[in-house]
Amino acid sequence: MSTGVRNASLASFVGRAAEVAEVCRLVEDRRLVTVLGVGGSGKSRVAHRVLDELASSFDGSVWAIDLADLVDPAMVDHLVGSALGAPASADLNAAAIIDVLGSRRAIVYLDNCEHLLGACARLVTALLAGCPGLHVLTSSRRVVDLPGEHVFAMPPLTTADAVALFLARAAVADPETVLGPSDVDSVADLCATLDRLPLAIELAAAQIGNLAPLEIERSLRRDFGLMSVSADAESQGLSSMEACIRWSYELCSPEEQLLWARLSVFGGGFSRADARAACHSDGLQAEQVGRALDGLVGQCLLEPEGDGAEDRYRILEVIRQFGAARLVDSGELAVWRRRHRDHYLDLAEQFDRAWIGPDQAAWMTRFRLEHVNLRLAFDFSVADPVEAPFAMRMCTVLEHYFASTGGGGEAVHWLSLALAHGTGTARERASALRVGCFVAVLLPDLDTAAAWYRELADLSVGSEDEWIAAYALYGGAVLRTWQGDADTGARLAGAGIELLHRLEDVSREANLHFLRGMMLDWIDRPSAAAHAYTRCLELTEPRGEKWLSSYAAWGLGIDALLADDLDRATDFERQALEVKVGFGDQLGIGLAIEALAWIAAEQERGPDAAVLIGAAETIWSVTGMAVAAMPYLTRRRELGISQTRALLGPDRYGELVHDGRELPQADAVAVALGLPGTGTE
Repeated sequence: MSTGVRNASLASFVGRAAEVAEVCRLVEDRRLVTVLGVGGSGKSRVAHRVLDELASSFDGSVWAIDLADLVDPAMVDHLVGSALGAPASADLNAAAIIDVLGSRRAIVYLDNCEHLLGACARLVTALLAGCPGLHVLTSSRRVVDLPGEHVFAMPPLTTADAVALFLARAAVADPETVLGPSDVDSVADLCATLDRLPLAIELAAAQIGNLAPLEIERSLRRDFGLMSVSADAESQGLSSMEACIRWSYELCSPEEQLLWARLSVFGGGFSRADARAACHSDGLQAEQVGRALDGLVGQCLLEPEGDGAEDRYRILEVIRQFGAARLVDSGELAVWRRRHRDHYLDLAEQFDRAWIGPDQAAWMTRFRLEHVNLRLAFDFSVADPVEAPFAMRMCTVLEHYFASTGGGGEAVHWLSLALAHGTGTARERASALRVGCFVAVLLPDLDTAAAWYRELADLSVGSEDEWIAAYALYGGAVLRTWQGDADTGARLAGAGIELLHRLEDVSREANLHFLRGMMLDWIDRPSAAAHAYTRCLELTEPRGEKWLSSYAAWGLGIDALLADDLDRATDFERQALEVKVGFGDQLGIGLAIEALAWIAAEQERGPDAAVLIGAAETIWSVTGMAVAAMPYLTRRRELGISQTRALLGPDRYGELVHDGRELPQADAVAVALGLPGTGTE
């Protein structure tokens, strides 16, 4: 079972053995445990270590969800549900999450709850009531304040662990500085001054190349009035942390201070290129960003993240909040959130322009890394009528990203909020409404799609803008088809293709050729459908495009299956599946696995067919999409299930479908591709 999003630090874990053991005991014994403490006290690191310790005893049913970058309380259920694999929808809620968890023994960890306590409390209450085997762990600066909540107050590090942490981080910060036994007392005094708070100690240790431990302590006492002993441990811990962060800020160069503040608008991580593009301006030129970034990393204010080809970084939440406060103080928070949004809008438009080309997979990988930043950009835009059209533009150019990653429900959420303002030009709204119709029918949410199409059709009436006319034909084609009138859908798609061709919009023309192929299959015209898929390939393959080409190959495989040409069908479907795996395209993977299950049934390979049927069901559950929304495929699916049941008998069929649902996707793909040693015979 997936362990969800894990954001534990790349740095080594020092101390906290007693705390980890106690929280493990509490989580096993209690159903709701909150790890409480000030920012920088080590709550998240302890909680992640607890999850590592308990994962095996909970059969791997352990999820960690970081809420730090979430702004909209309405998105809490969506974020948690998505992490747990609940079906995607525009109104994903606790009931859907309960259906996923059932009665299994599981842990859900919600990190950084303090700014979303109301939404967290409502969700946790519902989940604990509906899931008898669930244990919830939260970390927060404030209690969730629910009946049965057990609070574990994070204590300071022991003196021995605090000194060990300082020495470990100092050795990394400046390997040439050697601290001997004579320095231990000074380090211990410094750690006491910092109330033995882990992050404060790490920030102090980062300065060891410039200042000795005794000098660091004197500087903190002199400049910020810190004392070694406090009658109020909680308030002193908070002031110690704030003072140490402010001290670190004062030690930064002016360029580093500016970058620190501006980086606070990012969430979930960012690259050097992102920082350079979004953060340069007065006082910080583009060529200075890299040096300032390295300075912040060297002072433990940023953490390197991952091991990919592109350097990426993340900013700890308490450090981010300090930077954001500097933007608030200067009246520049909106300025830099807008710059952040504009940067990701620019990237999304680059993504759209390069989509029908050889770099699709790289772009898809890039945007998966940027999902939190996309969410922040949307959140900023939909909050204001003037900014809302920018959210529409982002949804428009990211339609393939949302459709293929199971993010259709989130796309509908942002579009609903953006369109509700009533702003934007007619063409901007028409483009967004077209995407909305397409994504909504895939969920399927036909009521929303129909409402948006009505506005789209109204915009096209009397308009001389051919783009609006093309968008209306596109939206009408998909809506009519999913409403059961594929004949009208195919006719509208044909007219839309002609108009898009005249407008030289190759991407949407190719996409509509593929969709028209599906519509023609829907009304039992396989030869015409094959021609539509081929027209799609004629536009995509010469340009090195793979994502849409593989959908066309899938469609040709379905036509070959319907014509009983099983060898040709297998070749097409396996070709499509291999490409879709490279993209991580869950919709495409599910469609190809489902088709290969039907082929296995025709070839009387009952066990393979049953396992693949189960594997496809898992994908449909997670994405919120289903073959059942496409009648011509539903008929073929029912035949495949019937054939497989007859081959195996109902009991064996049920067992193998269950096995397929639980099978890791990589193993299911191996079975579908017929790799040696993977069959279930």
